[in-house]
This record gives sequence, C-alpha cells and structure tokens, in this order.
Amino acid sequence: ALCFWGLLLSACQENEMNTFDHEGAVYFQLTSNWSDGVDSVVYSFAGKTIEQDTLWLLVDLMGEAVDYDRALRLVVDAENTTAVEGTHYAALQPEYILPAGAYQVQVPVVLYNKDPMLEERSFQLGVCLEPTSDLQLGLTARTKVRVLLTAMLMKPSYYENGLSYYFGAYSKAKHEICIQVLGVDFPATYEEFSNNWDYWV
Repeated sequence: ALCFWGLLLSACQENEMNTFDHEGAVYFQLTSNWSDGVDSVVYSFAGKTIEQDTLWLLVDLMGEAVDYDRALRLVVDAENTTAVEGTHYAALQPEYILPAGAYQVQVPVVLYNKDPMLEERSFQLGVCLEPTSDLQLGLTARTKVRVLLTAMLMKPSYYENGLSYYFGAYSKAKHEICIQVLGVDFPATYEEFSNNWDYWV
C-alpha cells in the first residue's frame, strides 16, 4: 500500500510538472521574504525632484521557454489599494509580454509624485497576476505584490535581508546620510540592489 501511494504521488507531481512545462506559469520574484504570501516593495520620492518614475516588477516563468511571445496580465488589487490611478500611478496596460525564449520579464509600473500628501503618509498599490490563455499562475503565494508609495524616508522592505549587513541597524538619520554620501536612495527592490551589488557594497 505504501508503494502504491508513493507511485501515485510521484505520478501526480510529474503530471503537474508536465503541465507547467507545456503551458507555463508565472509568479513574482522580488525578495526571499514572503511572510504572509504577499510581498511589499517600498518606493519613496524622498530627496528626488522627478515627477514620475518607473518601478520594475520581476516576473518569473515556471516551466519551459518557448519560441514565441506570450501574454501575461497584471491588474490592480482593489481591496489592497489606497493609491489613486492618475494621481499616484498610471493605469496598467491590458497585457504585458513574456518574450520568446525568456524565463523572466521586468514589468513596468509608473508611479507619480503629484500628491503633496505623499510627504505625510504612504499609499498602497496592490497588484496581482491573473491567468491568460498563454500563461497560468504559478506559486500561488507569489501572485500578489504591495507597492508602498511615499515621499518620506522609508526603510526598504529587504533591508534586513541585505543592506543591514553593510549599514547596520536602520535609522532615518543613517538613511539620510547614506543618500548624501551615495548621491541616490537605496533601490526600491532587492532585485535592483543585487544587480548592482558592486556599487552598493
């Protein structure tokens, strides 16, 4: 009986993997810390004179790459959003493209620095992946992201997983000094930080 259940489990896992290999599925890849199934990205306009910026969210493919483009969909999660479209962020596109041969893609989210209230509080933009005819959802715990937008100094969401090793315990005073010395704020995402490792360390 034990062998039977083992073979059954193995067959189910193989079938699941074959499904993803054939059809493909997508999920967010931002940090290694997903405590409640929803990751957070902190973006601050503090110290910046720009009126807008683009936050790039990394989406990974589960399964095999194919030789043609595939559509993926990113939508606003209204229940987890306090930000206002047109004031705090630009409308999302109807669909985005995972290019042929690619295993990941950077999806742009345009953020605005228009609201004076950003200097007093943060606004949340919840975004989530939705299945398309080309791509399913993979790793269901990683299909949603919270973008926290503000113009105040904010501790990066990945600080304890990367920056603290080099800068020690977080404080706003230390944060301000780092901006003055480095000339820029900490990256909004862990992906951006790790891709520019040599600059930050």
